[in-house]
Amino acid sequence: MDTPQMFLVVNIGCIDCGVSSDIVGVFETEAQANQIASDCWKKYRWREGGENAFEVFPLPEVGVINPNYEL
Repeated sequence: MDTPQMFLVVNIGCIDCGVSSDIVGVFETEAQANQIASDCWKKYRWREGGENAFEVFPLPEVGVINPNYEL
């Protein structure tokens, strides 16, 4: 059985400002994830005294290392 593609929304804080990063959530469609990221940016782009970026990443297959990070 194929695993459905999922999308991770991440809040990437500002390392220079000391703003924390965090996972916002995991969503079933890229469109939904992009909407959540956009809504979060509108509401939380300035948080903890610094800038925040909200990015969408497709989740890889479970247990498989991204080829960019092969050990």
